Amino acid sequence: MDPAPASPELFSAPVATWALIVSILSFATAMVALGWQIAKHFLDGGRVKVYLNTAIWEPEVMLMTNRSGRFALQNDHNARSITHGRALELAQLVVENPGRVPVTIYSPSLSFSGHGKKDHSVGPRMFKTGGSFGADEAVSNAVVRLEPFGRVTFLLDYWSVMPNLLKKAPKGQVVVRGYVGVAGRTKRPQKSGWNLRWRINRGTYTAIEGSPKFTPFSVMWREMYVQLPERAEDESHRHPDADPPITRGMLRSMLDEAMSRFDARPDREELAETLNEIAMERGDKFPMLGYSTLEAYEALDRMEGHLTDWPEGLFHLTRKRRQENKSTDVSAADASDEVDAEPTGDSCP
Repeated sequence: MDPAPASPELFSAPVATWALIVSILSFATAMVALGWQIAKHFLDGGRVKVYLNTAIWEPEVMLMTNRSGRFALQNDHNARSITHGRALELAQLVVENPGRVPVTIYSPSLSFSGHGKKDHSVGPRMFKTGGSFGADEAVSNAVVRLEPFGRVTFLLDYWSVMPNLLKKAPKGQVVVRGYVGVAGRTKRPQKSGWNLRWRINRGTYTAIEGSPKFTPFSVMWREMYVQLPERAEDESHRHPDADPPITRGMLRSMLDEAMSRFDARPDREELAETLNEIAMERGDKFPMLGYSTLEAYEALDRMEGHLTDWPEGLFHLTRKRRQENKSTDVSAADASDEVDAEPTGDSCP
């Protein structure tokens, strides 16, 4: 029987070995190409990045943001605008599209955990800033189309929902992250980074470091501000004979004037009547402002132990007291002049 022919060789190695090596290299190259295509799909396809920051917004004046993503605000002059009723403490939700194709996002909101519910998100009230805040201009749209490398910002009133969530939290703590839906990826909502999640404990009422006290005016102004229309034309359902309604921009002076008529916290009904009286003086024939004091007084009760005295920060009351002191000084000076004018010795006829 003739022996089997020797296998052909190439560079001192069997051709079959070289064929196996080439096959392995081809397979590895194909896997790398497939991996690159998958990575490119995620890099260039519809995806977003979500960031959650604490923010201070003084309407039409300024917007200050802690861009570190931490649940904290410095206790400085900007924080004083919150504690004294000039600004709102909000959550800034930033969504960016780092891909090379447009993407549609929807339902900007906050994701909560630790409060006894699973996969729970809440969309708090949103505020829009107008075009005077540059790249930080906030919108209130529920659906936004982001172009490649586009960016959008939302301002969320998270303190309007936190008290109830903290009250029901089994462990007394709620974890908060930014949340947004992405069209075409309904099962994979995008959230802000886990390492920058907010841990808010029961009893917390502000992100300001040191937990400073709030003036009663600031607590009431915040609760009532969100219940009023931003512009008079927003209240088109009002009575046709009614004059333009009280708007958000008018609230600060009216509330200050009403609260300044009392040296201590009055009954809610008494303050409500005073506010409606002032509203009628401003031309509102059907004043409804007093009804918003119900939520404001509930907020005052929740903040018990974290409030300053009633008069602190009230402009009208401070001005009234200065005028009273000035009048007292003038009266005292007049009385002194009268005493000095009286004769002190015998006079000749």
